[in-house]
Amino acid sequence: MAIQARLAAVLAALFVAIATTPIAAAQPSACGTAPLAGDRVALLIGNSAYNDWEWPSLKNAVNDIDYVCDAFAKAGISPRIVRNADMATLDTALTRFAAEAAGAKSVIIYYAGHGFEYGGRNWLVPMEAPPAARRADVEKRYLSIEAAVKRVVPTGAFTLLFVDACRTAEPVVRIEDVNVAAGEAASAPLGLLDIGQGAVFYSTAKGRPALDFAPVGSPVSPFAAAVVKELAIPGLEISDYFKIVSREVYKRTHGMELGPQQPFHYGSWFDDYYLVAPPEVPAAAPARPTSAVAVVPLPAKGEAATAARSAATDPLADISLDRLAIEDEPVLIADVLSRHPAAELVRLADGGHPLAQQLVGYMFSLGVGVKRDLPRARTYLEASAAQGFPAGQQELAYLLLENDPSAADVKRAYDLYVAASNAGFSKAKTHLAYRLAAGTFGPADFARSQSLYAEAAAKGHPAAIFALTYFADTRDANLARLRTIAAAGNPEGNHWLCEAHFAAKTLAGAIEDCSVAARAGFAGSRAILADAYAKGVGVTADAKEAAHWAKLARALPELRKDQRALIAGIGE
Repeated sequence: MAIQARLAAVLAALFVAIATTPIAAAQPSACGTAPLAGDRVALLIGNSAYNDWEWPSLKNAVNDIDYVCDAFAKAGISPRIVRNADMATLDTALTRFAAEAAGAKSVIIYYAGHGFEYGGRNWLVPMEAPPAARRADVEKRYLSIEAAVKRVVPTGAFTLLFVDACRTAEPVVRIEDVNVAAGEAASAPLGLLDIGQGAVFYSTAKGRPALDFAPVGSPVSPFAAAVVKELAIPGLEISDYFKIVSREVYKRTHGMELGPQQPFHYGSWFDDYYLVAPPEVPAAAPARPTSAVAVVPLPAKGEAATAARSAATDPLADISLDRLAIEDEPVLIADVLSRHPAAELVRLADGGHPLAQQLVGYMFSLGVGVKRDLPRARTYLEASAAQGFPAGQQELAYLLLENDPSAADVKRAYDLYVAASNAGFSKAKTHLAYRLAAGTFGPADFARSQSLYAEAAAKGHPAAIFALTYFADTRDANLARLRTIAAAGNPEGNHWLCEAHFAAKTLAGAIEDCSVAARAGFAGSRAILADAYAKGVGVTADAKEAAHWAKLARALPELRKDQRALIAGIGE
């Protein structure tokens, strides 16, 4: 994790604090000391009090696990906490935890402290460990994370690891009898953990520091702050939770001297996993609009009509069509759920609110904030679309096409896309443009597709801006627009720049964009970066780096088929 003494001065001058709910200074508490109970358990290890002459101390590591401990306990996860532990204390704690967790169905391990990779394994640094060791002594001095997982996780249980440690290139531990000149591998930053069924969530990307605070003086790290903040949103499937936490950490650390910090995750699991289970929301048929909720067309951002739809009469009045048309749905839904429980949104939808119907329809279609239920999703989206609400029309069209559509469904989806597009909804224009170019509705129509992309791009839709880079007459101008988006701190701009330059075979000039987007979790950028390292395009060929990014890309279900084919065989 970042060295507080070195960073405080520069961070104080450069960081502009992002307004968030104040976090009370973490105080040691009884959390994590009771016997484990239930089938969801957590082991939290925080090492702060390293001596400052051999190891940089980490002021907030113990604060972090205390803060996370309280949040886990409130979420129904039974925690055990270990603070500032030497090797003997860790060994005792693991033995006790393993005995009490024998019947658990899911095990969470959260580590905040120093760590490194050596010999194909990852190691955490106990309090008394030396900064250098001989090969034969590594296992005696440091704790193997992989071995700890095998020791405490029951067979068949879901494993979730949170790892908050620096992953910079400087060696954390020096292996004294390694001959690097002769080609022997030295120690390295924490690498990918092989844990079987489960997921690993790193607080930062490979080669990057993990900040101990943001802003300066914060009692917890930006990673711990985001982990706890987003845990308050029930019903986020773990992959969505990872994305929201990553965005929050990126936002908190963007503009800092050693920022932005970009958490990332990978793993393999078959069933949906929730830290906080989605609530049971009783089914009810959506009603037509009633006097309880005034149904008025949503204004574009900045229009005077917004004032007429104040929060006093409509709790969703601050969500404009402009925002709906551009922002990623998981990010938007997470923001809405942080302020409005799912039951409130369903109540609004049942009362005839077209925006609530669209949001709830999306939530039920993908299981975000509620349990997945396609029939209920379609019911709500049909109700929203029937009111002529463009976002509802667009979402219904997408649902129809993604679930074994009949010929009638395809025709209806086209009509819905056209209606939403004609209403000026940018996301619908982009979807329709893609379908027209792909020939979903008949012979490909590239001229109409380009025109629709241009209209959506004019409203700032990043995917549409990217699409226009495929057309020679609009390529340069839209590459510049993507660069502006990236420069503003939105890694989606970096991702589309990576995709655009890969498609144009000019990737050497966009490798840094691919790296930024890959660290931010964009599947396509991870695949392109893996291919670049495998072939030495824009970077020095490196089989290990290629395998690293290929593994991370394959872990994401949204990776396209062509991109899976691109990295086939890399690291497998």
